[in-house]
Amino acid sequence: MHPTFVPKCSTLVAASILLLLTSWAGNSARAATTDFKPCPFPNITAAVDRFSKVIQFKTVSDLSTGNHARYPEEFSELDAFLQAAYPEVWQQLKVEKAGVDSLSYLITWPGSQPQLRPALFISHFDVVPVPEDSYQDWEHPPFSGAVADGYIWGRGTLDVKSGAIGLLEAATALLHEGFVPQRTLIFGFGHDEEVGGSKGAAHLAQLLSSRYPALDFIWDEGSGVAVGGVNPFITAPVALVATSEKGYVSIKVTLTSPGGHSSQPPVDGSSLATRMAALLAAVDSDPPPAALVSPTKEHLVALAAVAPVWLGPLLVGIQYLPGLASLAAHYLAGLDGRSAAAVRTTAAITNISVSNIADNVLPQTATVNINFRLLPGDTVDDALQLTKQWLGPAADYASITMGEEHDRAAPVTDASGPQFALLRAAIQSVWGTDLPVVPYLMSGGTDSKHYRHLTNSTLRFCPYSQNAAADDAHRVHGTNERLSVEDFGRALCTYRAGLRLAGAARPGEAGDRSRAAGTGRLPVQQLVAVE
Repeated sequence: MHPTFVPKCSTLVAASILLLLTSWAGNSARAATTDFKPCPFPNITAAVDRFSKVIQFKTVSDLSTGNHARYPEEFSELDAFLQAAYPEVWQQLKVEKAGVDSLSYLITWPGSQPQLRPALFISHFDVVPVPEDSYQDWEHPPFSGAVADGYIWGRGTLDVKSGAIGLLEAATALLHEGFVPQRTLIFGFGHDEEVGGSKGAAHLAQLLSSRYPALDFIWDEGSGVAVGGVNPFITAPVALVATSEKGYVSIKVTLTSPGGHSSQPPVDGSSLATRMAALLAAVDSDPPPAALVSPTKEHLVALAAVAPVWLGPLLVGIQYLPGLASLAAHYLAGLDGRSAAAVRTTAAITNISVSNIADNVLPQTATVNINFRLLPGDTVDDALQLTKQWLGPAADYASITMGEEHDRAAPVTDASGPQFALLRAAIQSVWGTDLPVVPYLMSGGTDSKHYRHLTNSTLRFCPYSQNAAADDAHRVHGTNERLSVEDFGRALCTYRAGLRLAGAARPGEAGDRSRAAGTGRLPVQQLVAVE
């Protein structure tokens, strides 16, 4: 047999199957089920009231200030409120203020078995600003914390004061029960995640590094429960747990041209406008290649459990047929922005500026900022080389500089390991044992990057639902951000379950605190029995 026959044949067969079965998709998708039961969290009304008050503090982060806090007094007032609202936490756990101007929190709940590697739960109290000219578009003022129509409204309800308050509420409930963890549990609440975390989480990470050689795992913010599914073919609810997040780099291109009088523009393509237009067109028309890599490959394979009967075998086949995996990557790249981001490094033009001194003068300099979100395996150098490729001949008239903050994609956490099983159990104990919990690649960034050196296991998940039909995705950093009261209750219950499970030593777990230690797996059936 000719050595190239098998891959060519597999690609041809895969293409034929994909095209044929895609045509059946319209009547084959499973119906979505969103009937999640409310969780009976103790005194939920009082918890909602506390959360509402936290939303009212304008804890906006700002890159232009020395401590990254636009209104430092708001953070001070928040601190006073937290101490009064959660006295059990402040009295029974070790609460430290850290970071620049002590605006972040490190809260330690000592375990009865200190030889076990601690678990870290991350959130942040800062929020992005709300443009004043958009206030009129909000159904309730963005910092009102209004509780109306079954929702808590305001900036930070989704991203992500709900995480910090959820953990404080869950810890308080467990303290009331007399719970004592075997494993040390740590909360890291930053104050500048939205602008990179260099004044908050970075300092918390340094403190932890000085105390612990390694952590068992990290639970940070991420996506949630996609109640309408994840694509046109899979409409059943799915819990999305990010096992990696994309890398980040911004590249500034400065273009130059001789300029001259506007009455005699050049005809040889040397004008600044022509060179800049060519670059912008290349970024749009020649994107980085699509590829199916971890954890997106594992994400698709895991979705086979809830896929229509025609699609399940195809998703399973992705791990065995390279041709099918390649076709899936190219298909997803053309589906929509979210799907495309899962299979390729993305490049977005985020800023354009042109020097213009008069209407009759051809400009001589222009800058274009290109923001890359790097797929696992791609590097900052790949982004630089691609930028030069897009410039083509204009590269001789351009300078390229890289932003100070840049990073590769996060290492991929093993979705078959005990830490993922623990989080799955916590989610299913509240949201239902039949809810699929699948890994995925997060396109945005989180504070977890600062703690990456401390663990091989970082999981990113927000325990509330996201409904595309209700435009929930655009509410994050957008207008009318809100969280349903029922979802808030389920979030508290999920955090409580997660803390209880994380605080327990796994059977046979070694006391070695080294980063690579403790990879023994805990059977899921030992995890799901959570009150």
